[in-house]
This record gives sequence, C-alpha cells and structure tokens, in this order.
Amino acid sequence: MSNDFSDRRKHPRIDVSWAIYIEVVSRGSRTEADNTIVRCETVDVSVGGLKIWVPEPIAQGSHLNIAVPMADWKENLELAGMVIWSREAGDGKGYWLGLELADSSHEDMRKWYEAVQHLQKK
Repeated sequence: MSNDFSDRRKHPRIDVSWAIYIEVVSRGSRTEADNTIVRCETVDVSVGGLKIWVPEPIAQGSHLNIAVPMADWKENLELAGMVIWSREAGDGKGYWLGLELADSSHEDMRKWYEAVQHLQKK
C-alpha cells in the first residue's frame, strides 16, 4: 500500500500551521473529563479535512472533537472529525494524522469553509 494519500483528497489542500486542540472521544464517555485532550499542529487543511501533527499515537477510526482557536473570534471553532489514517512522522518524533471532518454544527462548518476559502485567496 502506498503512503501517498493525495489520491484520496476530494478538496484542494492549503499548507498552514495552526495550533489546534483535539479531544479523543472515548467509547462510552459521558463527560469531557473522560476524554484525552491533545494540543497539536495543522500541516495542511481543506474544507473537508486536515493533516495534523500530534505528539502521541491516536488510532485510525478514532472520533475527535476539534477546537480551532481563531484570532478574531471570541470562541473556538468547534468541529468534529475522524482519524482516516495515522503514521509516524519522518523524524521519529510524533505522528501524522489525516482527519476527515464530520457533520458538526452548520454554523461552525460554514465558518470553517469561509476560513479555508480565505486562506486559498492569500
């Protein structure tokens, strides 16, 4: 199997490094306290997903809540996603994850789409 995941991409990617937070949703979790929250960095983003760097392994198929701090917004952008693929980073420090965004609030998905479209125009 090839390590080139570009053939799976449905949307153009934009290279951007943002600090974001992911919450790994545990099966049967009832509160956020039951879940692990990890600070990570985006590598590239699209309207349908993200490639991120994380310091610890997260299993393929894991469901995530994603918080994207935006400088000009009072609250984080809240998204939902799933880990589509995972592999060790080339330097042996951390892991690369491919995330597919899932349905979250209509308003947050609209804001995400607008933020990505703004980056494409730069």
